[in-house]
Amino acid sequence: MFNWFKKKKAKSNEREHVNDNNSYNFKWYEIGPDNPFNKRILDIRSFTLNMIATTSSREVAEKYDKLRSSMGDEYIGMRVNDSIVSHVNLVYPHNGTVLEGVVFKADSMDCKWDIYAYNDYFYFVRSWTGDLTFKAHFKITSDSLIVDAIEHAKADEIKDTINDVHFLLISHAMGRPFPHKVPDGITNEKEVAM
Repeated sequence: MFNWFKKKKAKSNEREHVNDNNSYNFKWYEIGPDNPFNKRILDIRSFTLNMIATTSSREVAEKYDKLRSSMGDEYIGMRVNDSIVSHVNLVYPHNGTVLEGVVFKADSMDCKWDIYAYNDYFYFVRSWTGDLTFKAHFKITSDSLIVDAIEHAKADEIKDTINDVHFLLISHAMGRPFPHKVPDGITNEKEVAM
């Protein structure tokens, strides 16, 4: 059912590679039998499978490399800069197992997130910089994981924060294909892909 979402590793040099002639084959999937999601989605794989994220900053590369060995325990008790807490109700199926430690770790610079779980909090950290972006309180029951509060920057819209946390939990922590919400104001397909 999800075969068209499977990502194949693109072979490339260690640099950013972008199709110079901009001949991407973006395709919209309407709600229906060819789309397993209950929303209209844009397939941007022709872009994402041919683009490699890198940095020209030695400092950023060294920071990213150093963060690969982090277990995330340095974030325990840390607060998101200039933050507020918003109450939410995100519920996911779960087997009741305690979550503690690394939940997801970026394996290349293409992935911008590391996720940790400690003391009933998820810590969503930028993989390149180590910046704590979201901190989400969760509860585990015998069959569910419930996120009931998210600490985020005051400047962030709560609907965008909820969408980001939901996307990261499903796609990164649970490893399931899931489309990300297109940010408001972006209409160009290449901007969506970026």
